Amino acid sequence: MATVGLFRGPAVRSIAAALGSRSAPAINRSAQRLAMPAVLQIARSYVRTDNERLFIQEFGLLCKHIPEPWTVSALVPTADSFARIKSFAKERLLDVFSLLTLKYHLGGWKKAPFAADAEELYNYMNEAYAQGNGKYLETICTPNMVASLRNSLKSRKFDFDWRKESTLTPARIVQIRCGRIAGNYTVGQVVVRIDQEQTVTPIVKGARGGPVRRGVPKTTHVREYVVFQRAVTDSEEPWCIYGKIPVPSWDQPK
Repeated sequence: MATVGLFRGPAVRSIAAALGSRSAPAINRSAQRLAMPAVLQIARSYVRTDNERLFIQEFGLLCKHIPEPWTVSALVPTADSFARIKSFAKERLLDVFSLLTLKYHLGGWKKAPFAADAEELYNYMNEAYAQGNGKYLETICTPNMVASLRNSLKSRKFDFDWRKESTLTPARIVQIRCGRIAGNYTVGQVVVRIDQEQTVTPIVKGARGGPVRRGVPKTTHVREYVVFQRAVTDSEEPWCIYGKIPVPSWDQPK
């Protein structure tokens, strides 16, 4: 797998492996603090992992409609094309306004680095979920997302290993939205398109400490639209994974 910038490739896999599992012995908080800086550098401090982390409140999706990209066919003068042009123009204006809002409140914020780091955070979420590491999920996801993942953990019938095989197309931002909730409190949501080849290997633990059996690895093409959220007017608030929205019909994997 090709590396993508600093702290990627083998280094990422070693850090992800260090997240721990349900069977791993507990380590003290000071040791955890020593191990965390590498993860924080990868996520560019989007995630805080201390005990005093403030969970972001749930405000709901600011927008879940992703318009189809501009095409030449949209120029054909039909009633449908005029509606598409109007929708496209509105979405682009909202994106520009929200981008300027993020840049105003978060000095130095740029789309490309954020998208790359967002994919890393998404990978960590999948690693932690596969390991059943609920504590780590709490540090990178909003409360509702954590609750959903914990419920899924309770109902799943077997554990599994998760591995990213490759990034098929670079992660990219498909939507930015900012909304003022109350007073000067503004929330930002960024939807990142992630397109990967992933492998899942089922793991069945033997009864009464018996041997662990590994199933047949299954590699699939996975494309997801992942929503990241933070309060942009609070300098101490981290970016968290809010959830996912359905992949539009025009962007389904073939």
